[in-house]
Amino acid sequence: MSKRKKAKLEVHRGASPRQAAVQRPTKPSAPLDKGGLAWVGIAAAALGVLLYANTFGHQYCLDDYSVIKENWVTQGGLKNLGLIFSTEYRYGAWNSPGSLYRPLALLIFALQWQLSPDNPMVGHVMNALMYGWTGWLLWITWRRILLAYPPLLPALATLFFIAHPVHTEVVANIKSLDEILALFFCTAALWSLWRYFDTARRGFVGLAVLFYALALFSKESAITFLAIFPLTIWFFADRPLGENLRLSALFLAPAALFLFIRHQVLSAQPYPEVFSILDNFIVGAKDTATRLASAFMMCGLYLKTLLWPHPLISDRGYPQMTPVTFADWRALAGFFAYAGMFTWAALRLRRKHILSYAILFYLIAFSLFSNIFILIGTSYGERLLYAPSWGFALALAAALTLALRIRPQPDASPTQQVLNPNGKGVFVWGIAGAILLIYSFLTVQRNPVWYTSYNLYRADIPHSPNCAKLNFHMGIETIKEGFIEETGQVTDSVWVRKAIGYHTRAIELYPQYHDAYGSRGLAYFRLGQFDSAYHDYMNALRYRPNDEKVLSNLGFIYFMRQQLDSAEAVYRKSLEYNPRFIDARRNLGAVMAMQRRFPEAIEQWKEGLKYEPENPTLLYYIGSAYKDMGQPEQAKPWLERAEAARAAAARKKKK
Repeated sequence: MSKRKKAKLEVHRGASPRQAAVQRPTKPSAPLDKGGLAWVGIAAAALGVLLYANTFGHQYCLDDYSVIKENWVTQGGLKNLGLIFSTEYRYGAWNSPGSLYRPLALLIFALQWQLSPDNPMVGHVMNALMYGWTGWLLWITWRRILLAYPPLLPALATLFFIAHPVHTEVVANIKSLDEILALFFCTAALWSLWRYFDTARRGFVGLAVLFYALALFSKESAITFLAIFPLTIWFFADRPLGENLRLSALFLAPAALFLFIRHQVLSAQPYPEVFSILDNFIVGAKDTATRLASAFMMCGLYLKTLLWPHPLISDRGYPQMTPVTFADWRALAGFFAYAGMFTWAALRLRRKHILSYAILFYLIAFSLFSNIFILIGTSYGERLLYAPSWGFALALAAALTLALRIRPQPDASPTQQVLNPNGKGVFVWGIAGAILLIYSFLTVQRNPVWYTSYNLYRADIPHSPNCAKLNFHMGIETIKEGFIEETGQVTDSVWVRKAIGYHTRAIELYPQYHDAYGSRGLAYFRLGQFDSAYHDYMNALRYRPNDEKVLSNLGFIYFMRQQLDSAEAVYRKSLEYNPRFIDARRNLGAVMAMQRRFPEAIEQWKEGLKYEPENPTLLYYIGSAYKDMGQPEQAKPWLERAEAARAAAARKKKK
């Protein structure tokens, strides 16, 4: 036997349990799990689907509206394929510049809408299935990567990851399919690399690069895997440094392509996105030291959420959280926690300690969301822990196997090594089972909160009462309980007044909150308190003069007051900011029709039909205008189309 082979055997048989658990892996002659551990991947997949089965009947919630429910690009299906790949992520929902480019996720949402319009169940089921599939892929990938380690290690890591309740936002919120896809395809790229190592077939390298491209076009944060790929190869593959660097460099090609396309798309916007203090309170920091202190405080909060995932909260925004200095113990705790983790991992880097890798994976994957290196559009979001939490799950599993001195057993069957490793199965799975049971309970308990936005905000406000955005959105959802959205008819004024209370609270927390003024003004309008509505609309425009919806609502008050010139002016200004705003076009045409300027009115309504070809109101107005002009033969086809459009809408509503 050669010295090389003899050394490999000593890792498994002669080394101490601790050494065996952290020893640099070697490549065995045949997979240890061949034909023996497929059930682990199946169990992980089944657990992922079952944990979220209670979301299948959920409605749209939170960001689902801006990406799907109220996004005309998404609702156009494949006919908007060009727009999906050439515009910002939320281009079809609002007329403000953004900084996100995720066309693959948007394409899937468009396909879902085309196949089953306005059916959230399709999205919820797909999220759960993709999540379960991710569990299976994590198992088959990391079982191979960690082949020299006890098979219990990747098994526990996969199960801990799948059960962790911090993922409820990702799976229960349809929009967060982008998170699932990004990690799925990055994991698929790692799987392909290890298939190449096993078979020497270069086609797997090309497949890895393709998978990575799909990950990038799913979500930008996949860019962090440019560092994770070489780190993983160096830790777990017996490959020369030169080959590692050559392979890792191949991933620069899809990254460069993605960044180029993203830059072209986002730079075409009229102006760059400006982050609000309401979205990320850290932008309110007065200096760099305060910004870093605030960022480390939030990093510590993220880590705490991984370690103790209760209570889970969708938003911890301003002024619930405000900028702090390093005199605040939370900032110091966050700094020393992350500095300590990095230092510990760096000191054990040469030994290739498994915990060192897990920590570095977490730190790298989380780096973009930390607000330390760059400011992003949010200061807190549990969805941002999705990919980084694999590092946490791996660390938790590794800590458990190290503490219990679990080591590989070449003479035992693969199943025995998972279920009863080193004869400690009852003890190991007693601890692991307790963790999985707690995680699963918290996950299933949290899921119903994501049924609708109203349920979510109602559940989260007690834990973040001073978050202005939570109060504002609670007002938005509360008013829906008291009026018919299609007609604007108030059915219960009590709910409308509750909504006004939430908007008032949001304004108290942030006096420049233009959206809260605009929504409170609309609530007053619903109650017939037009002077109060006018006052709030003017305040909203004071802080955001280009709000097309507020301008349109203000125009309606002018219209009611018979101040038609003022109404026309604000409607035109609204359309200047958003030419696709149907309500403003409809109302501008109505102003012109009131002045018997029928040709101009018809022109506005026809322009609106470019964006909603079967809008029954616009069709009816055009027909009525022709009729009032004494052209009944011109009016007839438009009125018939309007009637057909109304009937189609009624049938769709019944379904």
